[in-house]
Amino acid sequence: MPSTIFETLTSAFFLNNAWPLMLAALAAGVVDSMGGGGGLITVPTLLNLGVPPIFLLGTNKTISAGGSLPALLRYRRANLLPKLGMKVWLLLIVLCFSMAAVGAFLSQHKAFLDRISTIVPILLVIVMSFMIKRWFWDEKKGKAIAHLSPQNDIDTPLLLIGKLKSLGTPLGLAGISLYDGLLGPGTGAFFMNFLEQHGVKTLTANAITKVFNLSSNLGALTFFVMEGRTLWPLGLSGAVSYAIGNYLGAGFVLKRGQGLVRTVVLVVTTTLLLRYLYRYFTSQI
Repeated sequence: MPSTIFETLTSAFFLNNAWPLMLAALAAGVVDSMGGGGGLITVPTLLNLGVPPIFLLGTNKTISAGGSLPALLRYRRANLLPKLGMKVWLLLIVLCFSMAAVGAFLSQHKAFLDRISTIVPILLVIVMSFMIKRWFWDEKKGKAIAHLSPQNDIDTPLLLIGKLKSLGTPLGLAGISLYDGLLGPGTGAFFMNFLEQHGVKTLTANAITKVFNLSSNLGALTFFVMEGRTLWPLGLSGAVSYAIGNYLGAGFVLKRGQGLVRTVVLVVTTTLLLRYLYRYFTSQI
């Protein structure tokens, strides 16, 4: 797309929609810090703002790419990030980074972009259903962060390596990272669920998820930036709010107080989805 059109789009979007996006990104960052799901807010927000499909995923990834870092640093200061060794961490980070870049490449196929306005809402409904099950069903059975004490909810490095040494671990992480580059919403929750299914305790899984999510976000963002597929004014303004929200949300996790926030998120996400679907279907008439 010519740079003059790009500049016109970004300036118009920024002047009209920066503040609504920043508020949405703040809420999304809070949710993301609790185990994923921030994209449930940012993606429908961008859709409602009318961001062109070719820029949708890149702009969303610009918003979320660095969001995991503040929460990650907060978990690290709380000694929740396991010491697996530089070699192990590097292998896991490279795996998530590279597979997300592959997913981002696939997301720019014309056949996919032509259908993205239909694919994304359907995907969001599926992801939201997964999040409802995870937040309000699994956690009642004792898997929730809020229902566990810190002493019983943290893995030692030795135990963690034992739980993650199976062949399914790299394959699972690769698949989730590929999805993150291809679409993205709910990736953090998928990482969390995958780790917990392998027996990783919740707070440890939450901290590790931040490493994986940051790596996959940066991998996808690298591709989108190289291809010029992001609206920088919107993306960067949203990124600041997203990072602040992630830092604040990590405090909710550490204090075991995320129930109300999650309920509000589901209401907001449902409202945004219904608004977009209404606009989408009325435009087809």
